[in-house]
Amino acid sequence: MDAVQYKNFSEGFTVEQMMNRNFKVLHPEDSLRKVIEYYQQFKVNTLPVVNETDKLIGVFPKKRLYKALLEGADLETPCGTYMVEHPIFITVDRTYDEYSLVVRVTKSKVDNVVVLDRSGRVAGMIGTGEYLRGSLSVIMASSALMESLFRVNYEGIIITNQNGILLRINPAAAKLFGLEAELVKGKALENLLPEIEISEERRIGQKMILNGIPVIVSQVPIIENGEKIGFSFAFLDISDMEKIARELELVKELQHTVDGVLSASSDGVFVSDPEGIVRYVNERACRLLSCKAEDIIGKSIRDLLRLDEKQSTGSAATINCVETERKNRTGKSGTGAAAGAGVDVCNVQGKHCIVSHIPFLRNERQSIVSTVYLNDNAVTEEIARKWLYLNQQVQYYRDQLEKRNEGGRFQKMVSHNPAFTKIKNEAQLIARSSSTVLLTGESGVGKDMFARGIHEASPRAKQPFIKVSCVSIPETLFESELFGYAPGSFTGALKNGKPGYFERANKGTVFLDEIGDMPMSIQAKLLQVLQEKEFTRVGGSGKQSVDVRIIAATNRDLRKAIAEKTFREDLYYRLNVIAFQLPPLRERPEDIAALADAFVEKYNGILGARVRGISLGARDALQGYSWPGNIRELENAIERAANYVWEGEIGVENLPSQIVSSAQPEEHPPLSYRTSLIGFEREMLQEALNKTNGNRSAAARLLHLSRSSFYDRLEKYGMK
Repeated sequence: MDAVQYKNFSEGFTVEQMMNRNFKVLHPEDSLRKVIEYYQQFKVNTLPVVNETDKLIGVFPKKRLYKALLEGADLETPCGTYMVEHPIFITVDRTYDEYSLVVRVTKSKVDNVVVLDRSGRVAGMIGTGEYLRGSLSVIMASSALMESLFRVNYEGIIITNQNGILLRINPAAAKLFGLEAELVKGKALENLLPEIEISEERRIGQKMILNGIPVIVSQVPIIENGEKIGFSFAFLDISDMEKIARELELVKELQHTVDGVLSASSDGVFVSDPEGIVRYVNERACRLLSCKAEDIIGKSIRDLLRLDEKQSTGSAATINCVETERKNRTGKSGTGAAAGAGVDVCNVQGKHCIVSHIPFLRNERQSIVSTVYLNDNAVTEEIARKWLYLNQQVQYYRDQLEKRNEGGRFQKMVSHNPAFTKIKNEAQLIARSSSTVLLTGESGVGKDMFARGIHEASPRAKQPFIKVSCVSIPETLFESELFGYAPGSFTGALKNGKPGYFERANKGTVFLDEIGDMPMSIQAKLLQVLQEKEFTRVGGSGKQSVDVRIIAATNRDLRKAIAEKTFREDLYYRLNVIAFQLPPLRERPEDIAALADAFVEKYNGILGARVRGISLGARDALQGYSWPGNIRELENAIERAANYVWEGEIGVENLPSQIVSSAQPEEHPPLSYRTSLIGFEREMLQEALNKTNGNRSAAARLLHLSRSSFYDRLEKYGMK
């Protein structure tokens, strides 16, 4: 036990733990006879004397009794005549060390010391016997602590006497040198470890090879009362450290090589982990973002490159796939499907760049290398144009495929919410006109579906519906994408030119998604189209008339954008002819269950699954979640659950963790009477269908309903 450990222990060992409580106090008027009785009864040599308020006024040691008897005092003489006044005393909260000081100072002047409590009254007596017992406890605790430290120490320890004979060896040293503790005790250290030379001097941190093992050796003489009684040796195994040091040097060399290669690249390179957090950037990437490497590392690749899975054709999707792979791992390496490479066009610091994302495995975890190709030359510009052209083709064929499978889109919008139903009815009503429509609301509330529904319910339904993602098109390409370009208008242009979105949507509808992110320079040209119904191709000379209906959507506050000078006020009023604010899903609680059931049916068809429904527990969890991602998040949750269940019911365990963890049934307000009735009736219908294996006629008979009434109820709850 070193000085600090001893101090900590002894300071925690108080007088109250050592003192003797087996005695009685005296009063000044008590006789010498009573003193003798107390001495005999309690086997003590000193008794405290107190006044009528139990305050200490003196002590009566045996020496004073002898003095009284020698002076001829009889046994009825009051003890106060011979007591020692102003005695030494200590308090119960004093420590072992403080009492030791009292003992050393007073020495033989007193045999026992009175102990007072915190109110000043006598609590006990402490003398040589108690002190010795306390000292023994301290010594035993010190010995136990010392032995524990000796055995648990990571370093090997050997202790010898002054002649080098081994006295103690701890388990770490025995294991390090392959020795058995019981067999080596009493043997000379020079025979066990001949490389060690015992020195009379203190030696710290010597590197040696003992029994073929590289170690750091420290040798310290053990001194007691000025005499050297032995030696202590400590051994630290550094074989692992040397191996790590060699590997570290190799890693450093490899890193310098990689840094050199990547620094020579003309493209920006980002390496991100499975969570999408950047862990490495090269110099070109730093210059691209005008930031130091330390300011970039630790940030999200999404935020730095402004990636959005809705607008990319692989980049954000690649990151999503890697993140999903990380979350869904079951502990078996290599069981998940690797994410595919992705590509995107983004605007970084005013520069339009192509970004490729390639996943790779590192320590059995997928990470991503993102390479940003700057448009410093015509080749990059041409790649960007071709990428956008292919993206448009993919979107066109997606739209056409969706149209083939569509009935009335508004009829497919599931809702029992009065506010949403009112908006849906109003949208169907205004669909017959050509007025501009502005859809606002949070991400995922269904603005895209609403726009398509308005188009399909309009006289333009058989004409093109062109969706334009305003956030994904670089500003330099925006004008040519919207209005097209004439032949030979720039290097890499198609020989016959190219029609833009507006020209291709003639007689139809243009859906400007995320219009709040449209560049100011394009806003002025869009305003001209809205006002004059005509435009000019890039590089062209003649104006072209166009007949399109414009539906715009945004999740931004356009009035705030106007105040911040990032959106034109005149364009806002041109767009805001008919406006719909779509409510978030958290304001449509009665629609959550119905939408979830609709998505179950949808993904049964897509995946070929046979999910029968959703358990009550899962419904409660869905109902209790706040849905920050709105309908899109609900659909994703059901798709995920359908993949895990495949057949049977979706349970709570199949839902994403954030939905399950937020479910607090006891804190939810009670459902309304109407909502409870709707839920109960819906469950009865579903249960009847389950029991009859989907036979509607049999289910109607089971519920004692006519077929027409049964079918009406199925239609009411969107269960057809």
